[in-house]
Amino acid sequence: MTNDQEKAPGAAPEGAAPTAGAGSAAQTGAAAQPPAGEPAARKPHRRAWTTVGIVAAIIVVAGAGFWVWHEQPGFCNAVCHSPMDYYVESYDSGDPHLGITAHAADGVTCLKCHDAELTTQISELMAWTSDNYPVTEDGRLATGKEFATEQFCAKSGCHHELGDSYDEITANLWGFAGNDEKYNPHASHQDLALECGDCHGIHEANVLACNECHDLTMPEGWEAPSEQ
Repeated sequence: MTNDQEKAPGAAPEGAAPTAGAGSAAQTGAAAQPPAGEPAARKPHRRAWTTVGIVAAIIVVAGAGFWVWHEQPGFCNAVCHSPMDYYVESYDSGDPHLGITAHAADGVTCLKCHDAELTTQISELMAWTSDNYPVTEDGRLATGKEFATEQFCAKSGCHHELGDSYDEITANLWGFAGNDEKYNPHASHQDLALECGDCHGIHEANVLACNECHDLTMPEGWEAPSEQ
């Protein structure tokens, strides 16, 4: 045997099969690589971000839908049937005697007048859950007249056809409803003893208090005190 024919120590004889260790290494290397033509497996974090994005989109759409519903009259009695049913029903009634009918026709919804302040909503929720809110004998809220103030009813921009302020509205009411020019219900000779709610009933009938003494022509849909 020549030197060229000598084998390195531990080398397998010619013609012998590969050892088990060498075969395992070759198989492991082959398994680590995907078959030709097939895409590599997606990384798990990509799928997680996709899921997060879908959930976030659902939350945004649901939140936007809830906010739109929150501004509709039907939201007010969706849970609080008592005492809100009457007010939502009166909004949709089309009754010409109610002040709310003109507001509904102009697309004025509840929250355009009743500000949705968090503190107010919390106190209302507490009053409802404890069944502790003031109502009249017919089940209506007894605080309705408290809203009918100059600050609440004559907000700037609310009554464009008559003016943008209480003073402008008053100036445009002389000779109202075809009456003599000397009559103006907002310029009462009773030294402003009357309040807005004495005449204007948003969810109740509009009543011309002047006709307790006078016999004036009333605006369409209004009633005289004697009709109450």
